[in-house]
Amino acid sequence: MSLCENIFEDGANPLSLDFISDRNIFAYMKTGYVSIIGEPNVGKSTLVNRLVGSNLSIVTNKPQTTRNRIAGIWTENSNQIIFLDTPGQFKPGNEMEKAMQNQIKNAIDDADLMLFMIDHRTNTEEIELPSTNGKPVFMIINKIDLFSEKDLNKTVNNIDKKYFTGVFTISALRGDNVEEIIPRLLDYLPEGPPLYPEDYLSDRPERFFIEEFVREQILQEYSQEIPYSSAVKVENMDGNRINIKIFVERESQKGIIIGKGGKKLKKVVSEARKKIEELIGKKVYMTTWVAVKKNWRKEKAEVKRLGYYE
Repeated sequence: MSLCENIFEDGANPLSLDFISDRNIFAYMKTGYVSIIGEPNVGKSTLVNRLVGSNLSIVTNKPQTTRNRIAGIWTENSNQIIFLDTPGQFKPGNEMEKAMQNQIKNAIDDADLMLFMIDHRTNTEEIELPSTNGKPVFMIINKIDLFSEKDLNKTVNNIDKKYFTGVFTISALRGDNVEEIIPRLLDYLPEGPPLYPEDYLSDRPERFFIEEFVREQILQEYSQEIPYSSAVKVENMDGNRINIKIFVERESQKGIIIGKGGKKLKKVVSEARKKIEELIGKKVYMTTWVAVKKNWRKEKAEVKRLGYYE
């Protein structure tokens, strides 16, 4: 089954269960939302991809890779967990970053419980814990392969036992101890029927993932300010023909994106196409433009138009 068969088409709605009359058959099913929050680059997206079993969230070594809240859906034996991957927590400096932080707040509000993730670089004495309105919160200590045994034990001992329901020590990248997470979470989720069909992996449409795959390559290919000044928008999809526009903030950035003879942009498109074709399950033809939208990250209307405000 290709990935595109597991996600919503544009305009589709979640499965309606209004036709079911006897709700008692769901008495032992567990369904709920689990938000994953934490600082940038601690491994939230890697964990969601590991738990769901598919590379839904783009992953790079650059901070602020995740801009949107992304739902990754795990379903097994009629139990369902919707994991909400979120941007990293940081102090915003423009409308784009405010939108990112707003999505964290929305994810916390929507969650039945939360996973708060840290790694070997985190100072546990300076952690800013969010208000959770009494919802269960589990601590995830990630990248345990980069801890010494002494430092890992010290980190676990420094955890606020009154705030956190439990602690997991994992390596999301390697998969160490990740299998312990879902059974524990199910104990705390409410009973109820699945909210999505069992073969769905996300609530996002194809267009969203196409844009993300292109943006992932921009993050991989360029350095300094270019990845953060760029936004990607699918302007049109007609069968297997896709028109994409990449926005930057300055004319000089446009030249950098395109590169000499267009080589840089061709590489970005070529690498993104591989993942897009895997997503759609067929060959695609991509037309890509680069446009300047001056200071778009500072303009709330432009940030909303590009899909960063929910």
